[in-house]
Amino acid sequence: MSLCIMCPGQGSQTTDMLTRLLADPLIVPHLQPLLSALPFDPLAVSQNPAECFANANAQPLIVVAGSAVSQALKSQGIAIGLSAGYSIGELTAHAVAGSLLPLDAVHLAVQRAQHMDKAAPQAHGMMAVKGVRLEQLHDIAQENGLAVAIVNDDQHAVLAGRTAILKSICKNLESEYGAHVVHVNVQVPSHTAWLKAATTAFREALENTIWNTFECPVLSALDGSPVETQAHAVDCLARQISEPLQWARTLDLSSEMGATTYFEVGPGNTLTRMVRERFPNVPARALSEFQTFEGALHWLRSQNP
Repeated sequence: MSLCIMCPGQGSQTTDMLTRLLADPLIVPHLQPLLSALPFDPLAVSQNPAECFANANAQPLIVVAGSAVSQALKSQGIAIGLSAGYSIGELTAHAVAGSLLPLDAVHLAVQRAQHMDKAAPQAHGMMAVKGVRLEQLHDIAQENGLAVAIVNDDQHAVLAGRTAILKSICKNLESEYGAHVVHVNVQVPSHTAWLKAATTAFREALENTIWNTFECPVLSALDGSPVETQAHAVDCLARQISEPLQWARTLDLSSEMGATTYFEVGPGNTLTRMVRERFPNVPARALSEFQTFEGALHWLRSQNP
């Protein structure tokens, strides 16, 4: 087994994401120190639907959850060959790879969200569109002053721009193109040029952070390239705030680099479902699909008997 750990982005969080982790004795020792580092009450915020999805809270919470689970996996002897993260999840992926200490990843997540909130124009957001060819979607975006922020597949991408415009074209995409449209619970136009100022500010924060030796490569969602140096990591993490992500390419490169099993640390299973669509015969599971962490460990070990 060559295991690829996947780290989700915003929109995947749930109001029970922390309570479930806190109930697991194998995860709690890795989770508690990270929760203590947050500048807000994590349990109260995570259980409040209005606050759980606010950008300033969502990004650190996602990194905390994923980092704690990945550290618990490593403490149980699970060998990791690759890590990859979707949007803010790429920061988690560096905690998985050991290139960042989990506490440093959490502190960076707090700063990332702050810089993005400061740079973001008002009344902007994101919308996932499935069932429209990428070339058509680029044309639609250009005609309406929007941007293609993430490419998940040839007919699955995420648009970003003014919330009013996203809502106004939704019905047309559904009726004229037969698209499946989902408004993403994110309040900033991530991965677009609107956030260039955040890229500049976050690059400085990354450069001032202590980096460690990589235990495994991190696949950058910018282009799928394997990241194994501090300079490359800083560049990718900074640029991905204001440049589009090529998640489909990231998955393809993970396969080319030998990934034979995929495990999503959570919250949610969005990335797992994407892997199943792209690689139907490859084992892919998410922690959220198991009743217990022990169950997930049993499955992971069964992939390498």
